[in-house]
Amino acid sequence: MSMLVLDKHNTNQYDSLPKGWAYFAIHGKEGILYSGYTAKLSLRMQVLESKANDNALYAEMLHQATKLEYTLHSTALSALMHFKASLFDALPIYQHRLNSWDSYAYLALDAHRMPFISITEHTNDDWLYLGPFRSRFFLSDVIDIYTRILKLPACESQSYPCEKNPQDRCRGWCLNLLKQKPISEEYSLDKLDSLLKEAFLHPENGILEMVQKTRDDYNNNLEFHKAGLLDDEIELLEKYRDWLIFLYNAKNIDFENEVLSVQKGKITRFIYQDREYNFPSDSTSYRKNEALALNMETVDESRIIYDYLRKREQ
Repeated sequence: MSMLVLDKHNTNQYDSLPKGWAYFAIHGKEGILYSGYTAKLSLRMQVLESKANDNALYAEMLHQATKLEYTLHSTALSALMHFKASLFDALPIYQHRLNSWDSYAYLALDAHRMPFISITEHTNDDWLYLGPFRSRFFLSDVIDIYTRILKLPACESQSYPCEKNPQDRCRGWCLNLLKQKPISEEYSLDKLDSLLKEAFLHPENGILEMVQKTRDDYNNNLEFHKAGLLDDEIELLEKYRDWLIFLYNAKNIDFENEVLSVQKGKITRFIYQDREYNFPSDSTSYRKNEALALNMETVDESRIIYDYLRKREQ
């Protein structure tokens, strides 16, 4: 265990923090205020401070903070178990008041409802939900790529039709929602439904490979600037595919050995520092439209378990 005395006047105090997976706890005079686990402790602390600029609760917590305790771990799973064990023994004062997943978001799809593609913080309606994703900005960038390549609707409001259609910047999918308008077979809502699912629900839809081929063609033709412009898109599409495959598998992960038990992608038992910890099985009831949706507060745990088991199989 290491300790950093916090100095509110030192803007560079996190620069010396080590890299790698770590459990951390922010202490105040009355005890532990908040704890977590992260692969980038310096960045995590900077994010917490940036949130304090807009959120009074974060500001209140950091105002009381006096020191940062942290322990480095060799694996993400070990850091996660340290975190869960610490919560089992004592709940930090601000732990449930501050949502570490407040920047997460779901992708929502519905070919028969405006705006067809949406980013949302919940799964309470009847859209088809995927996620959550750790960044709405990442999700927005992926949507931009798919909407451009497949000519999907990129609606910016619930009002339709908008100026994009007469300006020939949209195929006018929304016009099919107007009963007085004849339905275009080429741009029907059933066709849109197929395109949305092809783009966002099928990991091996070939779009990543198509962009990679275009990038390679530019490189072969010595058009390196154009090729470089596609590198970021390829990275985003690779990350989206990887996360989508995870979502397909997360709820079906069951595993047990002498130190760890997992059911439905959640830890139910583990042994940490010669002590056994037990947790209830996940009883969440998901609707059909939530088949690829996980709870925000447990998605990181499921991802760590998924990566751990995938590495074991290699």
